[in-house]
Amino acid sequence: MNLYDEIKSHFILPDAFEDWKDYRNILTDYLIAQTDSISLPLSFCPGMQPSDLLPTLAVLGAGACNDLNLERLCPHFSRITLIDNQTASMETALRTYHLEQSPVIECVTASLNGLEDTDYQDFCEALQYFVRGEQQTLTPERFEAFALSRIGSKPNRQVPLAPASYDYIWCFGVHSQLQAMYSYIYHVFEVNLRHTLFQNTEWNSHVFYDRLKEENRIWIPHFHDALLASANKAVFLGLEQRRLGTEGAIEGAWQGIEDIRHRKLSYTEHTAIWPFCPARSLSYEMRMFHISTLYRFV
Repeated sequence: MNLYDEIKSHFILPDAFEDWKDYRNILTDYLIAQTDSISLPLSFCPGMQPSDLLPTLAVLGAGACNDLNLERLCPHFSRITLIDNQTASMETALRTYHLEQSPVIECVTASLNGLEDTDYQDFCEALQYFVRGEQQTLTPERFEAFALSRIGSKPNRQVPLAPASYDYIWCFGVHSQLQAMYSYIYHVFEVNLRHTLFQNTEWNSHVFYDRLKEENRIWIPHFHDALLASANKAVFLGLEQRRLGTEGAIEGAWQGIEDIRHRKLSYTEHTAIWPFCPARSLSYEMRMFHISTLYRFV
């Protein structure tokens, strides 16, 4: 296993399906309750089925759908589109809920922020080669400057959502992951270097992490623009408002909350506790937004 694959493996929570059972039921009940209505079409066509009257749903960053019960959702939607950059995770979701042959579910493999596995792998390998080649003269400043040079913004990044594509869009726990891989890879190197080459060196700079925050500040409003334009009826957002037992904002989620609250939108708010990893006593208070897009004032 190469270093990047090893790092990526830490993002997998093998007990999530069981650990999130109550949370999954809360979110599934909530989504059904908020969308369980049928709008009559302007015109009827011969052969129209009752299911044709049901709304459509896109689940962004779907992964293995450990936080939504797809089997329970299927009777309430004519089409459920799972969108994630990991095809294998969505296939796991279909197997979990026995929906491999379901005509309701479709899977779309796409990156929500234009960054692919290859971008992160290239970043990780570049840091490896740089550290190996510069060990004798490496300083924290040089390492940080090199890392910054490897995360240049990709031009013409687009959110893979066309306008007016779905009735409802569901996006929970995504914002905090938009820059998480870059952050975690850098953190792994930072910790290792502090214990090896930089044992006796002062290193207090936060320039790299500040750059990622700036990327979120720029990208998240653009991301929200695409979500709001794509949803015909409503967008559901779930953002980590805080980690239970600790202080401080959750990067990505905080920018998402701030952006929504600064817009002229019609929305309601709720909260739920996400037991992210009980084995590590890691839980989040989720701020849930139900944003109506029937009348858009963005």
